[in-house]
Amino acid sequence: MREATLFIIMTLLLVGCSKKKLECAVCDERPPVAAAGYVSLNNRMFEIDGKEWFPKMLNYKAFIKDDQVVPAPWYTGTNVREHFDTIASWGFNAIRVCLDVMNEGGDTSTMYRATRRMVQQADSAGLRVMLLIKSPFEGYWRDYAIGLMRCLADLPALWAYDLMNEPLYFDTEPMREKCDAYNIVCEWRQLVRDNAPHQLFTVSTAEPIEVFEWDPAMLPVDFLEMHTYHPLRAQAEMWWYSHYTGKPWMVGETGLPSDGDSVPYLAQVGFMWETYRYAKINNAIGYGWWEFQDCPEGVNFEAQYTGLRDSNGKRKPAADLASYMGWVCLGVMTDEDLMPPVNYYNMLAYQNVAVTGRIVDTDGHPIEGAVIRGWNEDWSVGMNTFSDSSGRFRLEYQQIPLLGWGEPLPLPDGSIQYDLLPTNPKRFEAPNAMEASIGDIILERL
Repeated sequence: MREATLFIIMTLLLVGCSKKKLECAVCDERPPVAAAGYVSLNNRMFEIDGKEWFPKMLNYKAFIKDDQVVPAPWYTGTNVREHFDTIASWGFNAIRVCLDVMNEGGDTSTMYRATRRMVQQADSAGLRVMLLIKSPFEGYWRDYAIGLMRCLADLPALWAYDLMNEPLYFDTEPMREKCDAYNIVCEWRQLVRDNAPHQLFTVSTAEPIEVFEWDPAMLPVDFLEMHTYHPLRAQAEMWWYSHYTGKPWMVGETGLPSDGDSVPYLAQVGFMWETYRYAKINNAIGYGWWEFQDCPEGVNFEAQYTGLRDSNGKRKPAADLASYMGWVCLGVMTDEDLMPPVNYYNMLAYQNVAVTGRIVDTDGHPIEGAVIRGWNEDWSVGMNTFSDSSGRFRLEYQQIPLLGWGEPLPLPDGSIQYDLLPTNPKRFEAPNAMEASIGDIILERL
């Protein structure tokens, strides 16, 4: 059997950070102040005035123009309130308004008033608002966030702030240390408590490999808002968040692109039903879909067709399912429902090359639920897996040529167009770089 030479890029520890954590009053998990009409957390569930509240949330892109919040330009229609009424008619009770694409400058008091009116419009439509804003790292945006929170603090319809969208992709600091991320969120927590004492806050994470920097198990947020899209990874990632982060969590973004042609609309309906059911089974406290309407100018197929309305503003069938989500029958819980998904340890069902090993702590004890990331030789493909109860992992990998799967197809005359291939086509090799979220990696021979 062929052997692969591996080297460890880094091992990041859950504790023992190289920089001291901030010694601030907020780090003692000071909770938000419960108040009548506001959303609160109790027993790891959202509540409003003592009654459980499960946000069925739709993501909505918007911008501030002059003195009002306006819809994304690819949305049909220009009336935000009309859109909110439509969203509520589909059965959603919450929206995540994405106002994080902004430039410095402008009359902040005017922008605050525009945002306030938008929240009031959502409230009058029967929707609670999670507000995604520009991350308040320092300077202008920190001051902007403080002013905004003070202006909106008396609005119960504003139930949460999202202060960082997918750090994995949008953090401008490369290779941020875990303690840096922890300390930043500690500061944000204090900022929210001081200026919006009745509102909750979160940081939205892209996938489990956030653990290498913005570790969801460490961040002192009120709840976790995770994003997951890949049909073969969504359930596995939900299961991991449910079992290993130790915090209340919800799905903030998910979706399956559907254009009614290459991907039928019923596939989108099926994906919504399956992910909603699986989130509920695994104790998610909310569920959100991306997004309101298709974006024809999106950067890829997923960005273009995940909406619940097509680019002409016509409702897709999945919007009809949304109105029934609260009454979806989860079925009888079985032993299988309580187990990890069948592809949990090998999400994409690869079986060509494997790297195995164990994750252990400093005393040699196994660590369960660690996230393992492997890279190929030229860092062009990364794969994830998790450690089991004995600390063991098996990172499966599929060797593929750079030009696609398999050998070139013969032409009708039986010949092969080898001139389309490089002289010596390079193939991806087995992963030779490894990193783990916690503990030390012990590699084993293949």
